[in-house]
Amino acid sequence: MTIRELAAIAGVSRTSISRALNNAPGVSVETRERVVKLAKEHGYNANPMVTALMSDVRRRRMHENRSIMAIVPPAFQDRKWGTGHIANRLYREGVESRAKQLGFKVEDFMPFEYGGSYKRVSQVLYQRGIQAVLVPSVDVVNPPDSHEYSLDWDKFSVAGIGFSVDCGRYLDRSVVSHFQAASLAFARARELGYRRIGCGLCGRINDRTQGRWLAAYLLDREMHGAGKDLPFFEFDETLGEGERLKRWFKQTRPDAIVGDRYFLELALESGLRIPEDVAFALFDWLPGELGGDDYAGIDQRFDLVGAAAVDLVASRINSNERGLPKEPKVLKVLGEWVEGRSMPPNR
Repeated sequence: MTIRELAAIAGVSRTSISRALNNAPGVSVETRERVVKLAKEHGYNANPMVTALMSDVRRRRMHENRSIMAIVPPAFQDRKWGTGHIANRLYREGVESRAKQLGFKVEDFMPFEYGGSYKRVSQVLYQRGIQAVLVPSVDVVNPPDSHEYSLDWDKFSVAGIGFSVDCGRYLDRSVVSHFQAASLAFARARELGYRRIGCGLCGRINDRTQGRWLAAYLLDREMHGAGKDLPFFEFDETLGEGERLKRWFKQTRPDAIVGDRYFLELALESGLRIPEDVAFALFDWLPGELGGDDYAGIDQRFDLVGAAAVDLVASRINSNERGLPKEPKVLKVLGEWVEGRSMPPNR
């Protein structure tokens, strides 16, 4: 009897017969038991040469699949991760560079392309023998307020980038060290001779960083005394904020400000001259953005955060750990100060 004849009797494909007889994943227990029973009843014996050849092919394919690191963005994201905001592009560069060093090939599996089904993506990954999964940061402009990210965690060694994806329980994650980065910015401004250092943030960015930049500002102000009468400037992207910023600046007279890029855009639109009117440094400096090297600030090292996430996944694979950890780890990557003409020495 041939495999074709057995498939006709069983009413399934030849591929299903082969997978059932070889105990491959993705075949139900009922189908496997029925196929094995029919094979015995009809005296089907696989060709040993073909079986050996296919076993070798499967081993090589499994080895190749196990060297794949799957990137699985949230279901509401409809484009490849790392093609939107520059921070995510830098994250991806770090991921791909480190993955290559460790022998992984990065491949995207988007729930959006499977009807938003995490269950279906989990099945595809499992059937291909892929063990390494990276949960990336959100790379869309206006993500939903809440979203359930629900892979079949127990099948995979997984880690994530940032805190923007909620999995119900924390993953091992690599993240930007926001508090350290902001503290470094204020310390460097003081080393350059500034004493009345203000802080400005867009409200939604303050929320996204969970107030860590603001916390560093308040601690710096408390420790150094000078500028306690200088209130934090928070704003929403609405009409009239430029006028409010000018009033705040006139009343408080900071000699330097550390803020995010949205604050910088608002300051420039309101007519503030940097550094003639006030020195300025960015919490979120990015190469080539908003004047690039003209501005001082903190390089948050997004590429290193991406690389660190790959290391976390690899560590879980090496330890044969699957699923969400009982004691999740957060690996913080320290930011670096970037000199710029926007904050010259104040002597």
